[in-house]
Amino acid sequence: MKQLFDPLFTGYCLVWLAVHYCRQKGIILPFINGQLTDFVAVPAIAHLTLTITRQYIIRQPAYRYPLVYLLFIALYTTLLLEVIMPGFSRRYTADLLDAAAYLSGGLFYYFVHQRLHSI
Repeated sequence: MKQLFDPLFTGYCLVWLAVHYCRQKGIILPFINGQLTDFVAVPAIAHLTLTITRQYIIRQPAYRYPLVYLLFIALYTTLLLEVIMPGFSRRYTADLLDAAAYLSGGLFYYFVHQRLHSI
């Protein structure tokens, strides 16, 4: 579990919690409310799944996701939340900036987070 709660993952979670708290209080900060939460979504998902993969599936603590896996997570998240879900709920809106944030988050995880915290 120590691997899961590294400083960056903890930061992703704190950003998400802070933004959702502000939403509940009626404080809307456009960029932070929209793209920042989308930017941290893919790294948070990737880090959680990588930790599970390392500990329970591959059992290799130094394993890192290849770039194509992270791009897949970003594409899948974009398709689900920006293409499919807007057809079912008004809460979701198709937004290219959100798609760019998911992709940027995946690239950040690959080039920064994963390399800083590899074992």
